[in-house]
Amino acid sequence: MSEVTIMDNQMPRSIIRLSHGRLSYLENGSGEPVLFLHGLNGNGSSWVGQLTALAPSLKMWAWDAPGYGESDVAGDSVADLAQVAIEFLASCHSGPVNIVGHSMGGLVAMKIAILKPGLVKRLILSCTHPGHGLSPSDGANERYQRRLRELEELPKMEYGRRRAKGMLPANTSEALFQKVASIAAESRPEGVVNAAWAIQTANLVPELDQIQAPTLVITCDKDAVAPLAKAQPLLDNIGNVRHLELRGLGHAPYIEDPRRFNAAVSDFLLGV
Repeated sequence: MSEVTIMDNQMPRSIIRLSHGRLSYLENGSGEPVLFLHGLNGNGSSWVGQLTALAPSLKMWAWDAPGYGESDVAGDSVADLAQVAIEFLASCHSGPVNIVGHSMGGLVAMKIAILKPGLVKRLILSCTHPGHGLSPSDGANERYQRRLRELEELPKMEYGRRRAKGMLPANTSEALFQKVASIAAESRPEGVVNAAWAIQTANLVPELDQIQAPTLVITCDKDAVAPLAKAQPLLDNIGNVRHLELRGLGHAPYIEDPRRFNAAVSDFLLGV
């Protein structure tokens, strides 16, 4: 049962209590049910452009992953995160839903579709990959270790700007850059530590053929984080899959060009 909402800058946030603790989320719209799962440097606010523009035809939820927003932490594997999402979905809707997962959220979305095939109607995977497949005994790679140090040591907005610089093309407007940086600046260390470890140790390739839902894989030609080469295993191993490239965009297409991104979501989920 949801508690009293707390206000986000752009949209009200709600909190629900699940078995792991609290989970905060944004909710809007009516119609076809869709869960949005953000990336490592995001939170539920990443999806405000979708929650507002698509509200006439979609009933949407955008979670703050465990350790993000007001959500309590809940494990450090993709399976752990997927189990929380499955429990959250049971509280939201009585039947199958569509899932849109971006980057880290894409790994969670795929794991949900693997664990609970009947729960997922259609799957959209944005700028994502099947995980880095590192052994837990090896520890996180230097890139992620540096990112975690920066999150602990830098002023929040400086951390956000560094993350935005890695996500966006060089010609991005300052207003858009600041928007992405501001969301990244809200990251909590405990959330990023667990999510980064989940990404590092996941290897979903052997399980991708278990995904039954019709799937759209979105890549962007200016995305330096999860380019087509990293998404290729999804195209090679998911049975019912389509590919869409959004040209000129980087690793935040839902904010960089919400019109094109929303059209892709709407066409895939509502198209005949």
